[in-house]
Amino acid sequence: MLLFPVVVFLSAALLFLVQPMLARMLLPYFGGGAQVWAACLLFFQTLLLAGYAYAHLLTRFCAIRQQVLLHAFLLLLALGALPWLLQPEFATASTSPLVGILGVLALTIALPYFVLSATGPLLQYWFAAKFPLRSAYRLYALSNLGSFAGLLLYPFGLEPYLVLAEQRGYWALGFSLFVLGLWLLLWQLVANKGASPLIKVPVEALTVQGQPWLRWLGLSAAGVVLLLSVTQQLTQNVPPVPFLWIVPLALYLLSFTLVFNRDSWYQRSIWLYLFAISLVMALVLYYLGRQFDLFSQLLLYLVLLFSGCMLCHGELARSKPRHGALTAFYLVLALGGVLAGVLVNLVAPLLFTTYWEFPLVLLAILWLVALSNWRQQPLWQNALATIGGVLFIGCFILAELALGQHDVAKSRNFYGSLTVRDVSIAGEWQRQLIDGTTSHGAQYLTDERAQTPLSYYRPGTGVALAIAHFLPADPTRTPQQLQSRRLGLVGLGAGALAAYGRAGDQLHFYEINPAVIAAAQQHFSYVADSAAEVQIHLGDARLVLAEQLIAQGGNAFDVLVLDAFSSDAIPIHLLTAEAMQLYWQHLLPDGVLAVHISNNYLDLSSVLRNHATALGLTALFIPTAADQHNPAATEWVLLSRNARFLAQPEIMQAVRPWPRPLKPELQWTDQHSNLFQVLK
Repeated sequence: MLLFPVVVFLSAALLFLVQPMLARMLLPYFGGGAQVWAACLLFFQTLLLAGYAYAHLLTRFCAIRQQVLLHAFLLLLALGALPWLLQPEFATASTSPLVGILGVLALTIALPYFVLSATGPLLQYWFAAKFPLRSAYRLYALSNLGSFAGLLLYPFGLEPYLVLAEQRGYWALGFSLFVLGLWLLLWQLVANKGASPLIKVPVEALTVQGQPWLRWLGLSAAGVVLLLSVTQQLTQNVPPVPFLWIVPLALYLLSFTLVFNRDSWYQRSIWLYLFAISLVMALVLYYLGRQFDLFSQLLLYLVLLFSGCMLCHGELARSKPRHGALTAFYLVLALGGVLAGVLVNLVAPLLFTTYWEFPLVLLAILWLVALSNWRQQPLWQNALATIGGVLFIGCFILAELALGQHDVAKSRNFYGSLTVRDVSIAGEWQRQLIDGTTSHGAQYLTDERAQTPLSYYRPGTGVALAIAHFLPADPTRTPQQLQSRRLGLVGLGAGALAAYGRAGDQLHFYEINPAVIAAAQQHFSYVADSAAEVQIHLGDARLVLAEQLIAQGGNAFDVLVLDAFSSDAIPIHLLTAEAMQLYWQHLLPDGVLAVHISNNYLDLSSVLRNHATALGLTALFIPTAADQHNPAATEWVLLSRNARFLAQPEIMQAVRPWPRPLKPELQWTDQHSNLFQVLK
């Protein structure tokens, strides 16, 4: 009896512990963006569906002894697949990041995850066969509690203290213990140890006829779409670190645990009322989220998520079937999760140019819960849901029309949502490139001022000073010898930095998002009109630079600019100690590394100061205040050992004291980084 809850809890904990661990591992290979987590969830939801389908078919068509023997054999195969998880490097040859992520996960974790996902429903079925008078749904609630524990263990117990290789090793050890425990339980079942004989529970055939099955599918899919949408909104402006994945997923699972453990936890009217109030804040956050600090956004988004999940999962709990349809019920729920993953990862980017799935799923939940049982509900409740939904749609349409009237172009892909928009600032029209919610460059629309860089790259900013006033450490090199400068620029944006290129210069841009390249070439003229020779390299800058180092050696850059934002988030893998070492293999010994650190939520100054100390460099902080033509203040850090360059009056006059005291313990590496240490 004791082995049932122990194995169920351990399997669920391992199932959800591995998700953030592998997503964190894959971030540097696929650009470090928020969509990596969504792609991983699509894979895990698909494997969950496969595991539930296997459990359903096994329990319907096989005798209990055959079920036990077959599952024991699969456990052995999964144990033999663990070495793939422990390998230090992973090949990512696919040109599609989504296909690449799914391929790596299939190779490393597919079989162990498949076995874990099937174990929960199988153990609940065997428990019902062993103890027919007891409720197997308590084991379901316990599995959700184990999932919750596994998720929380990662950010608070593993990630802060263990490097990624050690994390994978401990997970493999935990999986081995799970296999041993389940083998022991299976042996007891086959040997019929215990007082009660096994009674095969009739398993009903899966059918989609009738409302309950379709409603289960819709509620399950809506909950997962809401989870993915909220997570995406949260990680638009800060790096997509595991904590910001785990908190929403943990609340999602907590709602499952509560409603399936005790019916009284779900009071439809209360949660519907809270969700309706949250809809107002949802629209405000969707359009004006950057006006809120990080903790306010986190609180408001999570209240919205939890109330929506309580509605979806509470309705599922109210309509749960008899024991004979247990595995079919879980199969439909898993199918809803896969459907949601496909909608967010594949369908939404094709249909929408922005993240419209977020407001649309809110409306879907409101009507799915409030109106699906309209015959049994009071008239006022149906009227309130209908009127609220219509008002929500009206506000959404008005906001889109008001904000989009000057949009020139929009696009969306794996790396995010882009908008090219014309705006009037201080009486002059500018064209902006907006990634998510953040401007990534602007250009005057008049021909006479079109080559004057704006925004974070305007004259007088740290990057402008680094490029315009670069001097080699060797004073014998004359200005004439500097007519051919080599500049590396990580992040293209609107291409504003190309305006600083002179005849004879070579500019190498590194850009991971093909949509950004298309926007810079089609809607801005910085690159086309630059006097320099401009080359654009498509791909993650760190991976491309590493490949170039192997193929051709260092690039011998005079200046290397690091400005790789996704919305307002900086991919962490571009700011680690290993990344800094790579940059200096491509820079001349007297070169300059210019790093853009403007951010509403993060203070990256200590990260760079500590990197500078480790590499024997001088780091200078150069902020530039906002003005009437450039409403965004900007902050740059210049790192160099070139005393001649750093001592120039133009540089020293722009230097300011560091904004915050140094944190010497703040060291970011590929294996370990801590977002909380850099929160403002």
